[in-house]
Amino acid sequence: MEVEIMLATKPESAEIEKLSQKFADEKCCNNIIADTKEFFAERNVFVAICKNQIVGYCYGDIGEEKNKRSFAEAGDKYYELEEIYVLPEFRSNKIGKKLYDVCEAYALKEGCKTIRLNAVSKNYQQLLKFYIDDLGMDFISAFLVKKIK
Repeated sequence: MEVEIMLATKPESAEIEKLSQKFADEKCCNNIIADTKEFFAERNVFVAICKNQIVGYCYGDIGEEKNKRSFAEAGDKYYELEEIYVLPEFRSNKIGKKLYDVCEAYALKEGCKTIRLNAVSKNYQQLLKFYIDDLGMDFISAFLVKKIK
């Protein structure tokens, strides 16, 4: 499958907004809310394009460690991957990995020493396989919640 990854343009923000709504509609995670085209227009968003159609996107932001951590020194720059999404009919074609790889290259170019993320999914086995097995990330912690009455 021929897929091109590129930095989105502002006019593409409306199309990315539609994908964000599809992500929210999947209900694969609790409390996901679709982002707006205005939100995407203000960020560096990478898109996956197949046959002139945007089939996935990802975005993040660069930050700086305030304190020494087990995996980073104070002052280290990091890239926080905020969201990565691929349309269901295009999954299992390495598009998510291609999107991630572009983010990693961008982070390296910007002088980041780590990439981090807070991944959410009801299917945590698939999530861990993708981020740990496929992308080579390290598992640092889990944030778990139980509603009590």
